[in-house]
Amino acid sequence: MDSRQSIIQCALHELESKGLSGFSLRAVGVAAGLSAMAIYRHFKNKEDLLRAVGEEAFAAYRQRVANIPEGPIEEWLRLVGREYVKFALDDPGRFDACFVLKTQAERIYPQDFRAGKSPVISLMAKKIEAAQATGQLNSGNALEIALLLWAQLHGLAMLHRSGRFSLNRNAFLALCDRAIELIIRGLTCIPTQPSARTRRQLR
Repeated sequence: MDSRQSIIQCALHELESKGLSGFSLRAVGVAAGLSAMAIYRHFKNKEDLLRAVGEEAFAAYRQRVANIPEGPIEEWLRLVGREYVKFALDDPGRFDACFVLKTQAERIYPQDFRAGKSPVISLMAKKIEAAQATGQLNSGNALEIALLLWAQLHGLAMLHRSGRFSLNRNAFLALCDRAIELIIRGLTCIPTQPSARTRRQLR
């Protein structure tokens, strides 16, 4: 791992443990075993480092989605939704850098989303539009549908993290699966059931 990547990794750990209010270049440098001058060789200031952390976090999330296999739109949406929740549970530092903290890498609705600056939401909207064109999904604004699914799961993830659920991991993931299923039922023209492969992957 080169110095720049090491700094970003340490910055992620600092954000996870101390939050944005306790984040500083000095603390990151200490964690990385580097001097302040070494940090400044890679990043102009704290804001520049935060932006790099946000972009790295988004890249990690995009890779998770890219690893989801192609399949029917209903199945693909289920797996994307499940992956978002797992990202929140398994990688909270990067999740916060993407979807909670202001790092200057966050995407702002509607301008950034309409401009395609959110690759995952853009991909979701594209797949939804294609399914609408072939009659698999009901008509509607594809971007807003993608945002609805995202917002539903984000809300559940944040409630879980704030201690509002007395559920273990598997029970919480099952609750999120049911929430996704309710949204998909409202979108599909013909009621569907998860395929056997989807049921295995959702376990």
